[in-house]
Amino acid sequence: MVNAKSWRNVVCTGISATALIAGSQAVAQTEQQGPVAGAPTDQTNLGSTIQSGPGASGDATATTGDTGTDIVVRGVRGSLLRSIDTKRDAATIVDAISAEELGKFPNRNVAEALSNIPGVTVGRDGRGEGRSVTVRGLGENFALTTLNGRVLPTDGPDRSFAFDVLPSEVISGAEIQKAAQASQLEGSIGGNIDLRTARPFDHRGFHAAGSLEGQYNQFAEKGGIKASGVVSTTFANDTMGFLISGTYNKYKFRTDNLGEYSSNDIYDIVTGPNGQRSVVNAPDGGGVIEPYFYSVGYVKGERQRWGGSTAYQWKPSDSFELRIDGIYSNYTDTEHNHRVSVGLTPFDNDGNVRYDLNNVQIDKNKVLTNYTVNDATIDVLSTDEPRNSVTYQVGGHIDWKATDRLKVAADVSYGKASDNTGGQNRFVVAGIPGSRAQVATRDGGLPDLILTIPNADGSVTNRTLDQAGNQDLRVHYIGIQGQNISDRSTSAKLDLVYEADNGLLRSIAFGGAYTDRKKTVDVIDNQYTTANNFGGYPFPFSAIGANVVQAPEFTHILPNVSGNFPRAIPAFDINTYLSSLSKAENNPNVINPNTGQPYPTGYATQQIVPDQLASYAITEKTWNAYAQLNVGGDNWKGDFGLRYVNTTVNSLGYGASVRSYVVVGVGTANVVFNPIAPISGGGSYQRLLPSANFSYDIARGFRVRLAASQAISRPTFGELSSAKDYSAAQSNTPVVTDAGNPNLKPVSADQADISLEYYPNRRIALTLAGFYKHLTNFVTTKAVAFNLVPTNQVPGAPASFPFTELTYVNGDSATVYGIEAGGQYFLDNGLGFQANATYNRSRAKREGLPTTDLQDAVPFSANAKIFYEKHGINASVSYQYQSSFTSSQYSYINTLAIKQRPYHELAGSISYDILPQLTVYVQGSNLLDSATQRYSTYSNVPAFYEYTGRAFFFGVRARL
Repeated sequence: MVNAKSWRNVVCTGISATALIAGSQAVAQTEQQGPVAGAPTDQTNLGSTIQSGPGASGDATATTGDTGTDIVVRGVRGSLLRSIDTKRDAATIVDAISAEELGKFPNRNVAEALSNIPGVTVGRDGRGEGRSVTVRGLGENFALTTLNGRVLPTDGPDRSFAFDVLPSEVISGAEIQKAAQASQLEGSIGGNIDLRTARPFDHRGFHAAGSLEGQYNQFAEKGGIKASGVVSTTFANDTMGFLISGTYNKYKFRTDNLGEYSSNDIYDIVTGPNGQRSVVNAPDGGGVIEPYFYSVGYVKGERQRWGGSTAYQWKPSDSFELRIDGIYSNYTDTEHNHRVSVGLTPFDNDGNVRYDLNNVQIDKNKVLTNYTVNDATIDVLSTDEPRNSVTYQVGGHIDWKATDRLKVAADVSYGKASDNTGGQNRFVVAGIPGSRAQVATRDGGLPDLILTIPNADGSVTNRTLDQAGNQDLRVHYIGIQGQNISDRSTSAKLDLVYEADNGLLRSIAFGGAYTDRKKTVDVIDNQYTTANNFGGYPFPFSAIGANVVQAPEFTHILPNVSGNFPRAIPAFDINTYLSSLSKAENNPNVINPNTGQPYPTGYATQQIVPDQLASYAITEKTWNAYAQLNVGGDNWKGDFGLRYVNTTVNSLGYGASVRSYVVVGVGTANVVFNPIAPISGGGSYQRLLPSANFSYDIARGFRVRLAASQAISRPTFGELSSAKDYSAAQSNTPVVTDAGNPNLKPVSADQADISLEYYPNRRIALTLAGFYKHLTNFVTTKAVAFNLVPTNQVPGAPASFPFTELTYVNGDSATVYGIEAGGQYFLDNGLGFQANATYNRSRAKREGLPTTDLQDAVPFSANAKIFYEKHGINASVSYQYQSSFTSSQYSYINTLAIKQRPYHELAGSISYDILPQLTVYVQGSNLLDSATQRYSTYSNVPAFYEYTGRAFFFGVRARL
């Protein structure tokens, strides 16, 4: 069999030969026909099988007028007009957004721009910036993101694309295809999101634009700067063109948050016959709902993003075009997280009840609402969370009209994304044992958390956390870890369209594609080496003469939230913390409680090594082929076809099997593991995916569309890992965790769509769409029983043990359906309006657990924008709303889903053209000062809270 490398060489050679032959023929035609200066491009309509992205070559500036003299329409109006043109001309159900002008995408962030499309909601990263996208109620892993029609590699461990790595200035448009065609890439149930970079033929002649911007975050009280520019030119009688763009952005931020409020229901509080309360185990759940960790704090950080794009086009004739383009992004995110965390479980390490049971209050939902925890440990945490994402992709595309009836499109690309932060994430803890915590829940808010730290003699009176110093905080946990992630993707496509023009049969489309993708995740940490060297709070910093603890940096954390919880947290610098630990070595004043001896030389040195048990490499190769018949009449058109998909998965994980196993007690066992060894696995699947699309023009400007198809969405790479972790056996817990399944099959969906579109003129556009999806083969976690047989068991010990493997399986199902409505209207006086709304309903079935809404499916969302463009003034106000939705189908308690509260976003901008080529502007985001809030089913059981504040931007933009 020809290997992948040889195959790629053959493909590249073939495409190169095709280019030379077609180019020679095209040049010959040009010489015969004469120059083609200013000739418009001859691209297949959007949504056809020949396109390589959302937008054909040609002038991207919208025009109006019925005569030969067109009026250029720029700004928001021009962007909306181009988006409607894309939707109207598409072969299936499509929504799109377009740049307002060269180098100026309509929103500051690509994900946030997509949220203006009906059925699309944006997931924020907790730092005030959109990062992920959910389409029609299906999470980010159900969407396929491409750039110029090519699959984009990702810098994370799964498939979902992080839109924050892409500077918005390098994107000229985006298209979401909501219904499937046989001719389009598979892998999406939610929707295919295709981003498009600018091309020189978008604007004939020489064009240039640039901007310089200042940024200010009101909450962080910090600023930033952004500079961007793009130059585009066409030459050789407009048969060639070149474009290059670049951008640089650097800014600082602050976020206050409820970092963790994790609850469980494994204990119950019962009252005996004598009226005395006690705490009992509820091993199957159903006990009282009490938090076992409560954590609040803040994050400070700095983000830097730079990158750009380039494109070359050659179109010597109407029958041939060559495009070569590339994109590069370097995104650095440095975050420092400081917070206080308190464990609130009912028992201390010796098994004594810590609650004041006589004063505990429990509501009708079995939620602990008021209680006091004695002998609590207050942890002060500091973390470094870096991210260094580098993403690039290069590709070449040929459109060739080989004959009057045959069109050929060939495309090859290579892309890579990486995030090399292995061993750079640091999670460092110091604590104050012997403290007291008083908790009182609040409906819709954060619970009160009153913390009291002990005095020098160990008594607890009235000392508060902000008074803590080096004599109070004791060393504890030092976690250093991180992942080196690499994702590379090589792809090739060949599409052919034969114009039949035979009655109802308009054309026959056929072709195929090949994708070779490899995701590698290498974890580097100190988890099994030195993370717990100083665990257990053995001594305070004062005992080694170290000055580590700093006074609180902020004295009013989460200022917009009512409640009595820690507002001022003592902090420490991680480097100072780590360097001070060497003073404990050979120090007679501090004794290692595990050995009874002073800490030896080198004990404080952190050993950061590869963690093979958490690492994996997945290679996924996909061949597909399709055939599609395109039919049509005077006022209707349609297509139906089949796409065949063959995917092979090769998985490499690691595991250390059990050599011997001897039970020592209820919670311990003497376990000897075999050396860590690679575990290989793999699987394959084949699918035949039918699709059909139909549109009918009921009247002039009034169109109905119908679509039906079967679609798939592939498992995440982490789920496909073949790793197995037996380490829980050391605590006599008979469970194998992190057990991936390389034989997983994709999630499948039967889906149907209907859309009504009304375009009576260029002023008005109205759309109404309905959709239905039934999904099967959802990936879920299942406990699979098996007998563990040690490979070299100790004589006299049992030969096998009943164990459970927590692995991924296919099985659960879900249903999603909804309605989308949208419209826009322009007035002659410069005013314009745009609005859309989406109603979404979903139900997900999970084995053995309650039926819930699908994760991240927003039941109702709406967007509205009003803008004015005239006399050099461009002003707009936009509003986005998301209703409450299920953020996760289960929390730490399987019976409680995590809900997100409604979110409101208001943004505004105003600009003025000082000269036709020079504009000044001011913009603002999150003007309502909104925060993200989540809770676990009940309003007094919070799950998450994050506040980022308002942001303002001001700058100048020039264009030629």
